[in-house]
Amino acid sequence: MKLLGFLSFIFLFALSNCKKRDNTPLELNNFSENKADYDNYLIQRSNGFHRLNGITIKDSSYGIIAVHGYYPSEWRKKGYEWIEPLSILSEKKIPMWFFKYDYTNCMDKSTNYLHEQLEPFLDEHNYLDSLWIIGHSMGGIIAALLAEQWDLRTPITVHSIAASLGGNNNKIPECDKFKKTQYIINENVRFTQWKTRKEEDGIFSIMDFDPQIVTLNRGKSILLPKKWNDIRIGHNFSITWVCKNI
Repeated sequence: MKLLGFLSFIFLFALSNCKKRDNTPLELNNFSENKADYDNYLIQRSNGFHRLNGITIKDSSYGIIAVHGYYPSEWRKKGYEWIEPLSILSEKKIPMWFFKYDYTNCMDKSTNYLHEQLEPFLDEHNYLDSLWIIGHSMGGIIAALLAEQWDLRTPITVHSIAASLGGNNNKIPECDKFKKTQYIINENVRFTQWKTRKEEDGIFSIMDFDPQIVTLNRGKSILLPKKWNDIRIGHNFSITWVCKNI
């Protein structure tokens, strides 16, 4: 009985911490760049937009929204790949948000969710003249699909990084297999696809084809270099390179 009571206490303690994190403001000074110390700070929170606090804002005419990718259940450091990129982007001194969504949903559902959330978001933050949306991996696909269906008046700039825009190995059995050859970008969107080199990307290198190859109508595609400062630009490090160079 004592053991059962102790285990119940541990469970409730963990649950309360999870709920606490869910509603805790996203603070730049709480970012841990030491991977060993990272505790899923970015991902352990509710779905929706989370404002990044701790930035001295100098220009609020536009803002940045970061959209994460898919995380396998066994991946223990979910969201760590965004710590350095968000820190780099914070140097622009503009409003920033991290967009959390249920990455176990099908991509069309997640795209619709982001789209639906953006209309009230823009109404609330009506001081924004434009938005940057930076998506990585599955988040890059969602950002690209959003760029096609964008129908709001606010112009957006979309950066899709290391995203299998042409199709992927379906990680979610309940969803239809995703395959696409062309993207027709809305006229109110500036779209850039940032492609990793297939052989340098740990996700794409094991595939029989490069899933990043698609035709873009009203968009541009940029191939990333192999290395930066002697560091291989792979699937996750690509975010850091792009955020350093945009």
